[in-house]
Amino acid sequence: MVPFKDSLRVQITVGKATDRPLIARLCRRAVGRSDYVLRILPTVIARRGLFLAWAGNALVGMTNFDTCMDGTGWLSIARTDPDWRGRGVATFLQREISDYARRIGIRTLRLWVLSGNKPSLRACERGGFKQVCEAAHVACNLRTRTPRRRIRPSYPSEGQLRSLLKSDFLAKTEGYIGYGRHFMKLTEGLLERVRDQAELYWIEDSALLVSKPDRTFGTPQSSLTILHGTVAESLSIGKKIAHGLSARILNCYTPYRSYELSVARGSDFRRSSWGKHCLVFERKV
Repeated sequence: MVPFKDSLRVQITVGKATDRPLIARLCRRAVGRSDYVLRILPTVIARRGLFLAWAGNALVGMTNFDTCMDGTGWLSIARTDPDWRGRGVATFLQREISDYARRIGIRTLRLWVLSGNKPSLRACERGGFKQVCEAAHVACNLRTRTPRRRIRPSYPSEGQLRSLLKSDFLAKTEGYIGYGRHFMKLTEGLLERVRDQAELYWIEDSALLVSKPDRTFGTPQSSLTILHGTVAESLSIGKKIAHGLSARILNCYTPYRSYELSVARGSDFRRSSWGKHCLVFERKV
């Protein structure tokens, strides 16, 4: 346990099913009844990565920890009770999770924060996180009556994969990619993994990742990551691939630049209210 500014003491546990009512209450107090986390609480709790901060019997904060496919850690779903804001809860959780990550062999943690979320930005700075890139989340509804046509994934050589690391498009996000729920630094090893799990597509001049549909939110959703090529063509190809996979929604993180956002708008992608301007942070542990 760690003493806080007001001499109260806080302890950490990992969320379990019996904690769900109090976790839901914290979400409603911190964000409101529309908090998206309320819809996925059973799934989040079942993954055993939701760290809870308690002051006695009161749940005062939480942060979720995931392990990414590249072996790094991802922090998300940070919530602090309004009565406890400004008292170091978020920084405390970051520190505890950093210690846990180090014990299990993870050396890098990342997260993103909305550009306008000043308290969370201050918590990141206090926790030793440094900004590495910025992006915007956009999404497209794929409901259509056209027949689905499955597009086969590509299996480029190691040399071709290495060439993607020098992509001009990736330079706009400093080599970081948003894929699924996480941001990761693109490496040849990561490209090999997504190629081997059949989620890499190289069609004409466009190279992109399209994930298999995820049903966490009920509606099947895929994630699109542009690696190389023009934005308009890549988004168009991505929609066709995701439609062939029976996804109903296609999510994408684009560089936070006016040109990319304008092209996305023209391709029927709309910016998400919760990810309009994401600042991605990283910390070595």
